[in-house]
Amino acid sequence: MKKILSKKFAVRATAVSILAASLALFSSCYIRAEDRKDQSRWISVSGTGSVSVKSDFATIELAVVTSNRSVIEAARINAETTAKVHAALTEAGFADDSITTKNYRIWQDSSYRNGVQYRGDYRVTNSIQIETHDPRKAGNAIDVAVKAGANEFSSIQFSSTRTDDALREARTLAIKNAAEAANLMAKTAGAELGKIISIQENYAPAGSVVRLSKAMEAANDFATPINAGDNVISVTVNCNYELK
Repeated sequence: MKKILSKKFAVRATAVSILAASLALFSSCYIRAEDRKDQSRWISVSGTGSVSVKSDFATIELAVVTSNRSVIEAARINAETTAKVHAALTEAGFADDSITTKNYRIWQDSSYRNGVQYRGDYRVTNSIQIETHDPRKAGNAIDVAVKAGANEFSSIQFSSTRTDDALREARTLAIKNAAEAANLMAKTAGAELGKIISIQENYAPAGSVVRLSKAMEAANDFATPINAGDNVISVTVNCNYELK
């Protein structure tokens, strides 16, 4: 009887040992699979694409600023002068719908002396925006407006109506540039480039802006030289690729 029990015990022990070994083998494979998954290889590169387009649109912002002890007089003088500026620009060939009011403001100057507030003149500002599809006329627009009474210049911005097409072209060039860099680096490292994992784009809108905070002279006898130049559309992409 003791021999029979010993044999049964040995068989059970052997079965448990086999089961334990199987579980250990399964666990070992599972851990190694997880290790391989965690150790996936990838490469991060960046690519830039730039396209130059000629400026074919200009936006000019200037203003008529008046001051007077009377707010009514300040507003009246400003309205008359602004009307003269509009009329002069129209006569110079700028369409009515290309001359718009950008901002209108009335405020009173004030100062403090020995803790006491002193009220000054009322100021009225009428900001005018002029648009033209011929950037070469930007200088003429400024001259005409100044001679008619505009006395403050805000900015002039040049842009292109081909920006959307140029942006698509710049994006294509940036992606190609990134792919070429990734391929070169992968081959040099003895690896093979896999599928792309992610793409992040950095893009700054093109356009050159000139700003001037000083007041303009009331009139001049010379032509203001304005050179629009070209706009550069630039796109940078950061790409992550798998490595095989």
